[in-house]
Amino acid sequence: MKTKKVLLAGLLVNIMNVAGAQDKSDLNSPPTGYFELGVGLTQPMGHFANEMGTSYGTYALPGNDFSLSFGVPIDHSYFGVAFMYSYYYNAYDINTYVDNIQVSDQTNSYYPLRRDGYSENMIMGGLYVTIPAKRLSLDFRVLGGVALCALPEVDYGAEATSLTATNDFEWDTYHSNSSAFAFDVGGGLRYRFWRTTLMAGVDFVTTSVMANTTQQYTDQYGNASYTHISNTVPISLMSYSIGIGYSF
Repeated sequence: MKTKKVLLAGLLVNIMNVAGAQDKSDLNSPPTGYFELGVGLTQPMGHFANEMGTSYGTYALPGNDFSLSFGVPIDHSYFGVAFMYSYYYNAYDINTYVDNIQVSDQTNSYYPLRRDGYSENMIMGGLYVTIPAKRLSLDFRVLGGVALCALPEVDYGAEATSLTATNDFEWDTYHSNSSAFAFDVGGGLRYRFWRTTLMAGVDFVTTSVMANTTQQYTDQYGNASYTHISNTVPISLMSYSIGIGYSF
C-alpha cells in the first residue's frame, strides 16, 4: 500500500510539472494564428442612420451581426494576414418614415404595410498587428473587400378618400440588391486558454452602394404607375462583438 501511495504521489507531481510547463510555454509562446466565431450588435452611423426626409436609403435601426475571421502571422512575427466574413442586419424604421410623411401631408392618413431591413454580406481581407501580453493579445486590423447588400422593400399606404374607391392608396418601393467595395478598421482583445480563445472586438465598417429599384404607386381605384429610383446609399456601421476561437 505504501508503494502505491508513493507511485500515486509521484504521478501527481509529474502531471503538475507537465501542466506547469505547458502553461509556461503557452504564456511565453510567440503570436499564433487564430480562427474565431463572433456575434454582436451593430449601430448605424451617419447618413445610414438618418431619420429625416423621405429619400430612399436611410432609416436604419440598430441590428445584429455574425462573423467568421482568421489570421495568419507572417514568419512568427507580430504582423499577419487577416480574413473576415461578416453578416449584418439592420431593420428599416418604416414607422418613423411614415410618420414623417404624415407630418408633411395632413390631407391623408398614412400607415406602414411592410417591415423590412438591410442585410450586408461582407468578404474582406487585409493586414493585422498583434501586441501580446502573455495570454492576452491586442489586435488591430485594416481590411478591404466586397459588400453584397440587400436593400429593403419600403411599402406604405394611405386611406382611400372616395366612397367609390376599390382599395386604399399604396406606395411600394421594391427590394433590390447591390454590391460595392467595403472598408473595415477594427481592433479586439483575445484571451487564450491554451488553444481556446475568448475575444471581444469593435469594427467600423463602411461602403456605398447604388440603389437601382422601382416604386409602384397604386391609386384608390387600382390603377398602377411606376417610378424608377436610382441613388447612392452610404452604409456605415459600428459593430461590437464577442466570440470564441481557436489558436493554431
